[in-house]
Amino acid sequence: MDTAEHDVKFAWARFYEAFASALLAWRNRRAELVKGIHLIAADVDGMSHLQDKPAKGEAFPLKDICPFTTMGLFNRNLTDTNRKIIASRLANLLGVNEPVPDSFAGIPLLNNQKSWFFGYEKSRDPDDIERLWEMFSQAMTFADNKNTTSADFTSAYDIASAVTNVGWNLSMGLYWARPRFYPTLDSQSQYYIQKVLNIKILKNGAKGRCSGQNYLSIMQALKEAFIQSNYPVHSFPELSLSAWHTDLSQSKDEVENRTWKASLLNKIKALCLKKESPYFTALELKENYLDVFKAERPESKTVTNSISFYLQKLRDDDELKFLGRGNYEYLNYEKNESQTITAETVEESAPPPKLTHAPYAISNLIQEGCFLEKAKIQLTLQRLNDKKNLILQGPPGTGKTWLARRLAYCLMGEQAPERISAVQFHPNLSYEDFIRGWRPGKEGRLTLVDGPFVNAIRTAINNPAAKYVVIIEEINRGNPAQIFGETLTLMEADKRTPTEALALSHSENPDEKIYIPENLYIIGTMNIADRSLALLDLALRRRFAFIDLKPAFNDAWKKWVNHKFAIDLDLLAIIESRLTALNEMLAKDVTLGPQFCIGHSYVTPATGQKISEAQEWYEQVVDTEICPLLAEYWFDAPNKVNEARKVLLAE
Repeated sequence: MDTAEHDVKFAWARFYEAFASALLAWRNRRAELVKGIHLIAADVDGMSHLQDKPAKGEAFPLKDICPFTTMGLFNRNLTDTNRKIIASRLANLLGVNEPVPDSFAGIPLLNNQKSWFFGYEKSRDPDDIERLWEMFSQAMTFADNKNTTSADFTSAYDIASAVTNVGWNLSMGLYWARPRFYPTLDSQSQYYIQKVLNIKILKNGAKGRCSGQNYLSIMQALKEAFIQSNYPVHSFPELSLSAWHTDLSQSKDEVENRTWKASLLNKIKALCLKKESPYFTALELKENYLDVFKAERPESKTVTNSISFYLQKLRDDDELKFLGRGNYEYLNYEKNESQTITAETVEESAPPPKLTHAPYAISNLIQEGCFLEKAKIQLTLQRLNDKKNLILQGPPGTGKTWLARRLAYCLMGEQAPERISAVQFHPNLSYEDFIRGWRPGKEGRLTLVDGPFVNAIRTAINNPAAKYVVIIEEINRGNPAQIFGETLTLMEADKRTPTEALALSHSENPDEKIYIPENLYIIGTMNIADRSLALLDLALRRRFAFIDLKPAFNDAWKKWVNHKFAIDLDLLAIIESRLTALNEMLAKDVTLGPQFCIGHSYVTPATGQKISEAQEWYEQVVDTEICPLLAEYWFDAPNKVNEARKVLLAE
């Protein structure tokens, strides 16, 4: 990378280094530091996690803090806007003169659920925070070529690495403090270093991690490699950024490791919440969830052994404490953990594996069989981006459902089906089904269960850099105002911030509030021809943009069907003419209107369908699909159905 380009892309390094240097001076002013942090937290979103927990009694505001956790306050999964605000306020507190960066490219982030570098008061050693300050001091001195030796550094590293909750985050904290001197060994970077750069990372330290000497060895090996002109990367910030863009899904073992730990931790959380205790046994875990684990991995023959293996992994990650004889303590247990839905406390047991998706743009949408003009597609996407909520409405057969999912892909810029949640509204669907409701659990106890919308909110808050979409099929078939409840207010584009959060109707925690993040979009479909469906509530209408879809019997439709299914263009022109004539009849009928027209989907074969005799196929569609629909339209005028059939078949 060109030096000038490198300096621009990673200009944030100057701020981070200046911040770390200023922070070191507060080592013996920690009471003042913590007080200042709490004052900032009182009026800035994204800092509600600063509550410590004693062995007994209520939680209380944190009284001491380490330098890494301090820098971590603006290096968590928050919006860039929030990160800049927090960084700016902290910089003012510390007296940092360097401007807050505009970009954070190449900076690894903490897991929101584990963003302290030390444990709660109930589980930490009294000297843990001081050990982390000593590590910070030794690291700064060593990096700045002052009076310290590698032995001083490695000794401090080994001591700090053994502190509960530190894990691999220690390398991340060192990287923040001196990004041009120290590498980060977060999971993404480890994969890149070992699989792409082919440099082995030795792990001879505490809990299967690097020792201080291992860390310095990998640091030196990378610095020597950076000198090579043809090397893929030439600095630690460039390495971190390249690692983030690398496909982890190529590593089957990496994906398996991440998904197993995330799944296991989620079930441990659920078990502890059910028991209202952080203590559980491996036997209890298997009795409650073994069948679920097996259902998640039907091909696996070693589920029981895997549970034991990953329990050990979670111990290494400081999530669990082994108490002997199959007994465990879940160290991050919070009684009301599952009821708190904010960017600070959203469930995030492990970062999801980074998946590679095929890029998806308007050109892909058109190639797959969208017959709208490009300008109309662009307008639709613009309205979705601006309004956040969109409804596709039109006559039957205009491709509303088909288009909704592909618009979501266009919005994301990639084909990522796991970021789409699809729901069908119907008359029996309720708030309790869609948002949250009480459901009978084991032993006859009622438990609160989140519906698909709250689950989508959780996921979107957890991954603010990605776009998520909820698709609601036939939104007017249910009672949308009742189904959405208080979240109806939160749907507005200008209310999608934590400051607008509201309490849900059903909650075990009176302090819980919820908001819809700005990266969660809603696409609804609506059939306006169904007489049995209610009109939308005006309050709901105000929160959506509406896009009308019409039958598309045009040149784009004919060319696409001809190319994909080898149906003769002359026959397609006849079909176009006849369906257009029928739609004119329907539009002019005083009992019907344009909303009852017949869409092009009826005469567009499904992907992969084999059409051996096109004329016969068309006649079958008329007799088995279109005419039965017309019979519903003209239920009291069968002569009109017969007349329409003659138009379609030229009889």
